[in-house]
Amino acid sequence: MKRYPCLPLFLLFLFVACSSPSPTKPSPEQLAANYRLIDSAKPLIKSGDIIFRNGNDEVSRAARSMNRKDTSFSHCGLVFIENDSIVVYHAIGGIYNPSQRLRRDPIDSFCTPVENNAFGIYRYDLQPEQEQKLKAVVDHHYTTGLKFDLFFNFQSDEVMYCSEFVFKSLNKAAAGAFSKYVRMDTIPYGVTTDDLFLNEHSRLIKRQFFK
Repeated sequence: MKRYPCLPLFLLFLFVACSSPSPTKPSPEQLAANYRLIDSAKPLIKSGDIIFRNGNDEVSRAARSMNRKDTSFSHCGLVFIENDSIVVYHAIGGIYNPSQRLRRDPIDSFCTPVENNAFGIYRYDLQPEQEQKLKAVVDHHYTTGLKFDLFFNFQSDEVMYCSEFVFKSLNKAAAGAFSKYVRMDTIPYGVTTDDLFLNEHSRLIKRQFFK
């Protein structure tokens, strides 16, 4: 029988997605200034970086509550430079992604200051062959339509939630070098969003709060 250790979080997501009011939208001047902050980070990005964001709604608050130590971010994905465009692959579900399939979004959309108040970019120093393997892993998940894991079950590879997708992709590219960060002895099981950047392999590239 499958274990669903994060079922309470799943139920909370359903509740807040149906009951929470939309966050207050920033002014056009604030939006323009915040998009310039995103632009300032783009030259720093390298394919394979992990990007985090902090949503300003109640679903994001619920997601942050599942982090172990640092509640700065609520969602994450992997960044790649493709044909001079910066895109983010990320696993997300619910009202944000009715198809439940792995998304590929422009970085401006992923970090949009309309729905987020901060973003962060972190890097694992992968070898060139590991970077190539990472891209191949992510491309496979995208073309096969990896679905979002509504029950946050880390033990299943058929569907994945956001930090699970990022971690398992990186770990596969690195031949299991990051397996020690998996926690099956405590709730939440697996790897949380902050586990991805609170370790010695992760290096901060840019951390930005919107105005």
